[in-house]
Amino acid sequence: MNNKKELLVQAAIKLFGERDYHSTSVQDIVSLAGVSKGAFYQQFQSKEELLVFIFNHNYYEKVRNELHMVTQNQLLSPTERIMKGIEIQCQIVLENKDFLAMMIKGVAFTEKTISEAMTRETISYVHWFRERIEEQYGSDSDIKPHSMDLASILAGSLKEFFFYHIFCDYAVNPVVLSQYLIERLEDLVEGIIRRQNTARQTTPMLRASELRLNPDVVPVKTFASSVEEIMEWIQQHIADPHKLEEMLRSLQAVADEMDKQPCNPTIIQGMYVYLLSLAKDDKSLIYQLEQAFSLRKP
Repeated sequence: MNNKKELLVQAAIKLFGERDYHSTSVQDIVSLAGVSKGAFYQQFQSKEELLVFIFNHNYYEKVRNELHMVTQNQLLSPTERIMKGIEIQCQIVLENKDFLAMMIKGVAFTEKTISEAMTRETISYVHWFRERIEEQYGSDSDIKPHSMDLASILAGSLKEFFFYHIFCDYAVNPVVLSQYLIERLEDLVEGIIRRQNTARQTTPMLRASELRLNPDVVPVKTFASSVEEIMEWIQQHIADPHKLEEMLRSLQAVADEMDKQPCNPTIIQGMYVYLLSLAKDDKSLIYQLEQAFSLRKP
């Protein structure tokens, strides 16, 4: 992220937290950032675009990247991964308390782009917990059918503690809370097992295949939009000018091919392999590419 963009982002976070999104003007933001309005519109088309950028890059992208690193850490047990995932989300909430308070108090319900992103990410986190629960208890045929319910209860409980922290100044200790919630998860698992083969057997409420976005309510992220996002991401994170130019050229070639009817999947796959070769050992970049190209339909 360039210096002016960083100044604008930090000024907006401060003002959105102290006031609110709707009462903060572009002039307020540029005055605090110490840049001109022209500089603002060189970086963002509107105040809404700035808000979406902050929401995605200063909050959700951090969570996604951190959770990905936890998933890849083979030194952690499935239970430790769940606890680490809770701690990561707690820490990021603690760091963004004022901004999240502003989001919850109104913007999330009045700005469609934000509400859509919140819905997508919430479902994504629930599935992340489900996958970790299945890693831990998947060998137990009595528990696996309940993994979606357990993940939803865990994610919902965590969300409530965040609410109390943001609006009631409840002090959240990430390590203590993760230990407490993992114990409650174990209690739920023991309860399900105890009821098996009895008249009061527990029936699963949710299934993973059923918890998907309804495209009629929330548009599902497309491969084309994902390519645009990763182009923006690498411009902010890739310092090597030659590598940056090559990746942008390759991604543009992918975007151009996608515009053709029909497109050639061999060309797209070839570009994907080439992009991975450019990424080399950069795990964050490889993750971004994998996430983007996973949306491509065969």
